[in-house]
Amino acid sequence: MRYGFPVAVAALVLFALPGVGVFAADLLGYGPTLNVWLESRVGLSHRLALSVPAALALFAVPAAIVVLHLLRLRRRPLVVSSTLLWRASTEDFHANALLRWLRRNVPLLLQLLAAFLLVYAVLGPRLHAAFGTGRRYVLIIDNSASMSAIDVRPTRLEWAKAEAIKEIDAATDDDVGMVVVFNRTAETRQSYTSDRDQLRAAVRAIEPSAAQTRLDEALRLAAGLANPSRSTENEAARPPDAEPGKERTYVATEGVAAEVHLYSDGGFPAVADFALANLTLNYHAPPAPAESDNVAVVAFDAAAEADGKLTATAVARNFRDTPQSLAARLDVLDGTRAVRSYTRPVRVEPRGSAEVTFTLPDPAGLPLRLTLDGAADALPLDDVAWVVPAVTRKARVAAVGPANAVLDAFFASPATRKIAEVTRLTPGDLTDSERYLTPAREGRFDLVVFDRCAPAAGEMPRASTLFVGAVPPGLAVGAAPVKNPRVVGWAGSHLVTRGLRGLYDIPIAEAVRLTDLPPRTERLIEADANVVLLAGVPRPPFTDLVLAFPIIDEAGKWNTLWPLEPSLVLFLRNVVHAYGHVRDGTGGDALRPGDAVTLRTGGAKRVTVTTPGGATEALDPADRGEVTVTGTAELGVYAAAVGDERIAFAVNLYDAAESDLTPRAAVSVGNQTAEAGELRRPPRELWKFAVVAALLVVLAEWWVYASRVR
Repeated sequence: MRYGFPVAVAALVLFALPGVGVFAADLLGYGPTLNVWLESRVGLSHRLALSVPAALALFAVPAAIVVLHLLRLRRRPLVVSSTLLWRASTEDFHANALLRWLRRNVPLLLQLLAAFLLVYAVLGPRLHAAFGTGRRYVLIIDNSASMSAIDVRPTRLEWAKAEAIKEIDAATDDDVGMVVVFNRTAETRQSYTSDRDQLRAAVRAIEPSAAQTRLDEALRLAAGLANPSRSTENEAARPPDAEPGKERTYVATEGVAAEVHLYSDGGFPAVADFALANLTLNYHAPPAPAESDNVAVVAFDAAAEADGKLTATAVARNFRDTPQSLAARLDVLDGTRAVRSYTRPVRVEPRGSAEVTFTLPDPAGLPLRLTLDGAADALPLDDVAWVVPAVTRKARVAAVGPANAVLDAFFASPATRKIAEVTRLTPGDLTDSERYLTPAREGRFDLVVFDRCAPAAGEMPRASTLFVGAVPPGLAVGAAPVKNPRVVGWAGSHLVTRGLRGLYDIPIAEAVRLTDLPPRTERLIEADANVVLLAGVPRPPFTDLVLAFPIIDEAGKWNTLWPLEPSLVLFLRNVVHAYGHVRDGTGGDALRPGDAVTLRTGGAKRVTVTTPGGATEALDPADRGEVTVTGTAELGVYAAAVGDERIAFAVNLYDAAESDLTPRAAVSVGNQTAEAGELRRPPRELWKFAVVAALLVVLAEWWVYASRVR
């Protein structure tokens, strides 16, 4: 044991040198470079757990321990007769005193070892399970409605975020990552970076949504660099005088391979028209139960009846494998307060649907809320639905022109009077401020019909229009009329031509040729010789319908036999419904989170929208005559103040695929299928072992000290 302690001292110094070197690299700013070198060779990295001043203080502890031990050195004085014969031995004593002292000072060595182990713990060493650096990875995280399910605690989304952070922790300093969140749309939360702290922060900031799930846009974001459609080098190499239409590829596009880690329950349609190419898809599904634990409201509507009653109908769907007996509760809401409630029992068979109907007094436009009491499922979001019973609204129509027996008969009919309030004007009224100019400028009309007349340039109304035998100011027409045009086709799916039949056989004596139509003009009815008989000319946010022939000419004679066909009445009724904003008392189209809602503002200068959560947004219609509400991410009832008018609309999930919580074992993208794979194991943190070893060394030092005291 003569050389045991010197060897132990040397080993202790060698043990301390790597830690000192790593800390020095951090102080000099070479920590990331050192991590790359360590990871590429031994699969290790480090992350300093303390601030630099605190770490400096910790590194001074070993030196302080040595100093304290030196200060403790004491010699017992002895009286001798002479020191002459002791000089040689004294010199030898001074030369070997420190070494002899170290041989006896086992506690000092143990204390230094414990201090160095704590230093290594603070350096935060980590052992990586996978090797290889310089890779690109994209984390695509699903935050749609189904990811709020609580069948994986605390939620599926929180599980996905935790797994994504494990992938970030497993990355090296030389790897670059990207974070994309998606539901029905996709958003890049963090572009490519090697800063793992930024990636973690982006993942932690992801919040749940109530939207549906669509993967295609998220994949396109991930493929931006991996599968570029154009090459910068190719554009640089292209000659400036290349002949249009005969361009060729000079430098082929080269993508950058990337790993895509998709964290989702797979509740989205297959992406059939996407090629992964340089993307490697890894699908990670939450460990949810195989059986879907959910009951949902998948439809809810309300319609006014002739007797003043309102019928509300809801459809509940059971995604469980057992029958469910629930209570459907209908609340009439005044703000957030239920002023009346109705309850009906509903039984839903396994994997089946059931309808429940309520008949109640007309709530005068107050919203209705339906709740499935007793569902106790994993996704409470779809246990509630809302509907706003539509208040009947008539179109405000102005009919301008000379006497026309056909149009006058249509506007005077009881059927038209039920859906429209018609103001009859003459061509002379177009210059009258009270009758036309002021109402037209302030948007008091929803639809203006110009029969064989037109307003002056700059006096078009803030409303959609129908020109019959006339054209809007500025629209060009041919010099010669078109004789006897023959209808060859029409847009049967358009709102104003929907349901029309037998137009081929309608004789027309004379029409004008519409020339130089503006871009995005809709050709709704066409005749031979490329003649447009009905055009939808855009004037955002309005539309000017132009019928290129009059029904009655200036001499009072019929120019067409269309009035003898039922299709003319249907056409005019379609125009009033489509552009007069008629509401007939039905619930209307269902709105889902993220849908845009267009509100007509008339003469209102400001629109205030209040969300279900109580947040408000002010919108300025400017001179457009309408506003578009895009902030519809929440489920519930939105209230809009449009001047003196109050408009409410409801946003619901209504998606059976989203409510079916059965986890998908595989997803399909293009012609490839990715199965749910093994999750990333996080890097092993070694600092814990260093702390445990330091505690054991401290216990050993205490045992040595206690043995000497005895």
